[in-house]
Formats: sequence, structure tokens, C-alpha cells
Amino acid sequence: MVGSSSIITLIIAMVICFLFPIAFAIYFKLKHKISLKPVFTGVAVFIIFVLILEQILHFFVLQKGLITNPILITVYGALAAGVFEEGGRFIAFSTILKDKREWKDGIAYGIGHGGIEAMLVGGFSYLSNLIYSNLINSGMFDTVLGTQLPEEQLSQLHALKEALVGLPWTTVMIGAFERIFAFGIQIALTLIVLYAIRNKKFIYVLVAVLFHALIDFPAALFQMGILNLYIVETIIFAIFIVSVIFTIKSRKLFDDPDLRGTEI
Repeated sequence: MVGSSSIITLIIAMVICFLFPIAFAIYFKLKHKISLKPVFTGVAVFIIFVLILEQILHFFVLQKGLITNPILITVYGALAAGVFEEGGRFIAFSTILKDKREWKDGIAYGIGHGGIEAMLVGGFSYLSNLIYSNLINSGMFDTVLGTQLPEEQLSQLHALKEALVGLPWTTVMIGAFERIFAFGIQIALTLIVLYAIRNKKFIYVLVAVLFHALIDFPAALFQMGILNLYIVETIIFAIFIVSVIFTIKSRKLFDDPDLRGTEI
């Protein structure tokens, strides 16, 4: 049985992942009159560059076994995420968002990019876990396991059941807060790339790529069992705080003519 506390926490985490980005978008729309064009562009870029193009590359590199060393796989995955996401931002602001290069436009794009990530990576994951948890508690999950499924799928379902039955509510909430942290970091990364384009300092695009890879690296080490979950989340939280401070202070780089072109 999946505990009631875990189920309640799954619901709370799901609501956070879906509603937090929407609430943030509404606030900035009312407060700063942001355009929805960068928001939806951020959504589209995440879907195209991360969920489609990056996954195609992963298929050829990982599924075909071009890289097998665990450390190299970790480095590759982190760099690929940085290249595709920051490359997507660069292309977006260099083409369809040529007329949307103010500070608030960077915020708007970050809301779309980070928001759809929170919904798809976090929200729908919690929703599926919630459905599976209800199936477990109703006894229907074992019926699914009794069907004629491939052995690999059955083993995955067994592992999922064991994970959900022993799922601490604290782990669920940590995951929900991580989505908020990632959301804030995505906005900061967007502003770095936008600053690079506005001031033709393209070295900062490379900085954003490497910074993005650095952020993803601890999470990859956790998946490999090298780092503890709490250490990883502490690192991400620290980066989130730095990102929020940078996001607030960076407004001067966009709004003050005397500061445009200065070093970050």
C-alpha cells in the first residue's frame, strides 16, 4: 500500500508543478506587461530542442552504444542539455524574437521554457505516479502485472511498485521544490543568452552552455549513485539563490544605457 501521506504529497507536488508557472506568468503579465510571444516561444523551443532533437541525438549516441563509459555518459548528457537548451534560446532570440529583447522578454521566455519543463518533467510525472499509487491501493496494479507484457516491462513495473510503496513524502516534496529551483535557473540562463545577443558578446552563450552543464552534472552523479540526494538538492538550491539574485540585478544591464555592454 502507498501511504496516504505520500498520496497527498503527490497531489500537492503535482499542483505546484502545474500552477506555479501559470501564477508566475500571470503576475509578470499584470506587473510588467510581458508579451506572451516569448512565453510560448520558450514552450515551443523546449519541446522541439529538448524533447525531440536532443532525444534523437541521445538515441544515436546512447542507444547505439557510441558512449559506454559512465563518466563520459554523464559529461555527454550534461553538455548535450546545455547545447540544445542554450542553442535553442540563441536561435529564438536571433530570429522570431528579434523584436523582443528587453529584460522582461527574457523573463517571459524563461517562464515559458522553465514552466513547460516543470509541467512535463514534474507535473505529469507526479500525475502518473498518483495514478499508479491508486492502482496499487485498489489492487488493480497486480492485475496489470499479471497480463502478458514483455519481461522488461514487467520488471520495470515491479520496480515502480516497490518504489511507490516505499516512497517517503519528503522525497516527493524535494522533487517539487527542485522544479521551482530549475524554473528560476532557467530564467537566469535565458537572461545570460539574451545579454550575449543584445551586446554581441557571444562568449556568454558558451558561459550559459557550460553553466547549464555544470548544473546538470550533480543530478547525473546522483543517478549514478555517486552523490547523495540531499547534497545534490543543496547544490541546486544554492545555484537557484544565485540565479534569483542575478535575475533581479541584471535588470540594470538591460534598462540602464550606461551599463549596457558592461561585463556581467
